[in-house]
Amino acid sequence: MKYCTTVIAVRDMEKSLQFYKDLFEQDVIVDLGRNKTLTCGLALQQGLEDIAGFDAATMKFRPNTMELYFETEDFDGFVKLLESYPQVERLHEPKTFPWLQRGIHIFDPDGHLIEVSESMYSVACRQFEAGKNVEETVKLVQHPIEVVQSWYESYQKEKREHISVCGTDCGACYCFGKMCNGCNSCEGKVFHAPEGKACPIYDCVRNNRGKQNCGECGELPCQIWYDTRDPKFSDEEFHENVEMRVQTLRRK
Repeated sequence: MKYCTTVIAVRDMEKSLQFYKDLFEQDVIVDLGRNKTLTCGLALQQGLEDIAGFDAATMKFRPNTMELYFETEDFDGFVKLLESYPQVERLHEPKTFPWLQRGIHIFDPDGHLIEVSESMYSVACRQFEAGKNVEETVKLVQHPIEVVQSWYESYQKEKREHISVCGTDCGACYCFGKMCNGCNSCEGKVFHAPEGKACPIYDCVRNNRGKQNCGECGELPCQIWYDTRDPKFSDEEFHENVEMRVQTLRRK
């Protein structure tokens, strides 16, 4: 025996499809006419009463006895998107639950309750970023220690992957995920480097010396570091930045 999917009754298929496409980026992956399965596995059924064989008058489209649950890594972005659909009914405004997760409950066109919340992994990562350890985070997010421990290990792995060859934490950069996916991902061909060319530091470490990062070089920090600097830094800020990156690479 295996669980296959959840089927919800809809009165207007096109209206429901548009709702789930606009707000949840869902497409139809199986089209059986009055039954359509969406990308997430949820199935919409028009005329459920005919298939099940019960009186349509007995159908309750707003029972508030179950909910569909969606998670997003960009909760603020979803709320902003929701603002452009004032016709979508909300059960409440965005709020923070006792386990520190931000979420909102809304209704689909047929009154099915939907919760949209940020992922608990991102909630835990905020605590790790703030310096909380696993035990402290367990108390805050109210999840089993085994789960939080696995999140912490994933968080640490992501942090390591975001550290560039020069010790910069690309994940903390305002450009990350927008203008740039990080030095390691784009092989040093960051947006501020000459088109088609890698950053001089990355080029030296990976392409010329065949090393993983500058921490494996005995010349850290070298002249290339001092010749490659963000012009927005003052001399004092630049030297502090160099020292921070050196310490990051030594710890790594």
